[in-house]
Amino acid sequence: MSPKKRTSSSTTTRPARDLMAVTESSPLTRIPSPARFILVVLSSLIVSSILFTLTSSLTLGDLGPISKHLEEWWEVGVLVGWRAVEVGVAWVLGFDGRDVASFLFLTHLPTYSLLSCFYNVRPTSALISYGITIISTALPFVVLRRPSSVHDLSHTPSGAIANRGILQDKLTTFFTSLLATSIFSIVLYISYASWLPAQLVVHFESLPDISAAHAGPAGLPVLFLTLAPAGWAARDFLFVSSTGYAINDPQSASASREGEYLITAIYRKTWGKLSPKARILVSRSIILAAGILLNTIVQVAGTIRDVSVVGAATWGSIWAVSALVTGISFGWIEAVDGV
Repeated sequence: MSPKKRTSSSTTTRPARDLMAVTESSPLTRIPSPARFILVVLSSLIVSSILFTLTSSLTLGDLGPISKHLEEWWEVGVLVGWRAVEVGVAWVLGFDGRDVASFLFLTHLPTYSLLSCFYNVRPTSALISYGITIISTALPFVVLRRPSSVHDLSHTPSGAIANRGILQDKLTTFFTSLLATSIFSIVLYISYASWLPAQLVVHFESLPDISAAHAGPAGLPVLFLTLAPAGWAARDFLFVSSTGYAINDPQSASASREGEYLITAIYRKTWGKLSPKARILVSRSIILAAGILLNTIVQVAGTIRDVSVVGAATWGSIWAVSALVTGISFGWIEAVDGV
């Protein structure tokens, strides 16, 4: 083979080859992916059960009186099955441990925010349950899946990901997190000041306290501060992953070639025309919004006493809209700055 032919036959750039070499050198690749998936699901359910059992004495007094008593086997099966679905979707979509932590933090935030603000559940009880849910799900991913390139900059070859400098810029991190926090706060505040209190009264029959919804402007600073972690999580899950997408990732290229055979012209003329970062941002924004809405319906209507499905969906839709608006705002920033 002539040197010219060797050059033309190589379609992978050096950063992509370096990234592939780092991935292949990981000990995790020695475990088959189906086996790791099963281990992740089982270990997540086991760790969650153990931790909730160990901390039941700390949380049962607050959560017991408002919890729905599940008498049918299928009701328990739905909750356990939904937990397995959450883990399975995160695995199939390629999330790493940090992605899962941010995703779970945001999808479960409406449930625990509802308990803290309107059910007089002590912050310690809510935080313990919240933390167990996140840790028990994210920990197996940390152990069994290597971090993505955008979350492991120190071990990612230079040039393998886009906009490395932007991801490492502290001022950009601050302002993008601030933007996401502001969006969640404003959407929730507008809902409190308009239509939400009436919906809470109608669809949450045993709601003990709705004073938080009537706090007015005085409650906005507290609302903003409590949602600051949500802003950081949304920034990490949406902005970081889209801005720092892998350049010429061989796995992404393979998926694109496979999709070319399956989706035909509609894919090429719509989704296929978007840039890699735009596809990541759009898909993750939709996944996050759907995850927030569905999880809130399952958790709130399925575990809290005297809450209708409509009420749970109403509460979850506020947070889902906030996630979509945040994704749109990040897309605007990337387009304006040419990121």
